[in-house]
Amino acid sequence: MDADAWGSLAFGSLCCLLVVGLPLSLPLYALVMGFRRRKATQQTLAAREPRLAHLTQVSVEAADHPGPTTLVHGSVAYAADFPSRWATGWRNLAGGHATSLNEQIDLARRLATVRMLEEAAARGAVGVANVRFETSHIDMNSSSRGQQAMVIDMLAYGTALLPAHGGGRREGPR
Repeated sequence: MDADAWGSLAFGSLCCLLVVGLPLSLPLYALVMGFRRRKATQQTLAAREPRLAHLTQVSVEAADHPGPTTLVHGSVAYAADFPSRWATGWRNLAGGHATSLNEQIDLARRLATVRMLEEAAARGAVGVANVRFETSHIDMNSSSRGQQAMVIDMLAYGTALLPAHGGGRREGPR
């Protein structure tokens, strides 16, 4: 083969690679990065949650606590990763239980809870009672580019139980 034939073959191979390889490699890259992001978030939560476990208490109507109380909250707007959006899209077509969506909601709930407990710890609380969760928005709209957006807004709030010797000032409602 002469130089022109090799050049044509190389150009044709490059074009084929771009036409076929690029559309296949981008979703593969998104899948890998989505799983890596999810794993990193889970590892971060696994490291942060045990340090705050002593603050959570049973959800009760009126905490039997002699000291002051205050409201603490943690919120997160969590954008679901590509693998979950992809799996949920297929699950919507086929019907059934969207496990990947439940995993994303659980991660958002855990992130909001950790942020709430970190706020309580920063205020010197000995516990948090009456923890509640609000999911204000789950969005799966098609944008102008045809991509799905799944954003989960989660709010965790509760009553921080401050130490009784903390000056006696009550910060919460009376």
